[in-house]
Amino acid sequence: MQQHRALILRGNRFLGSSLVDKGLLTMNDLESANEKFMGAIQQGDMKHASILTSLIYDLKVLDENKLIDYIVEEYELGLIDLSFIELKSLRPMEVNIDLCWATSTVPFDKIEDTYMMATCYYMSAPVIKYWEEALDGKVIWYATSCQSFTRALEKITDIHDAEDAAEEDED
Repeated sequence: MQQHRALILRGNRFLGSSLVDKGLLTMNDLESANEKFMGAIQQGDMKHASILTSLIYDLKVLDENKLIDYIVEEYELGLIDLSFIELKSLRPMEVNIDLCWATSTVPFDKIEDTYMMATCYYMSAPVIKYWEEALDGKVIWYATSCQSFTRALEKITDIHDAEDAAEEDED
């Protein structure tokens, strides 16, 4: 995940600034979250390097429900709980799971040339721009909670591990 460090840093910094600009967070709260975030980065814990989870779960200064309501209303996004989606391997879509962790974003379906993307980071322009440029098609965005995202990525990781084990058994 170190190769995605610049995207993680930009994405989280931009998200923090957006939350302050929209009045969803104070600058003091952002500074506290940045300290936790940078600590995770310095320890090399890129999978858990998220300013959003620090704000919601560690510092408890951001109400995720209010954030999601804001995103759904302001940006007119759909809302999805990935627990109700039959998740599959990301390999056919050629999506790197580390990038999903790094950006708190995951494609959960592809129909023809259109990707359905669930994200916790819709207010982070670098994250949205990265995915829209990286995918070879159109993107329909959905907001999701951090918990829904984490459960989904863990499930996809289990799918990948099972695929890898099956491939090893064939050899």
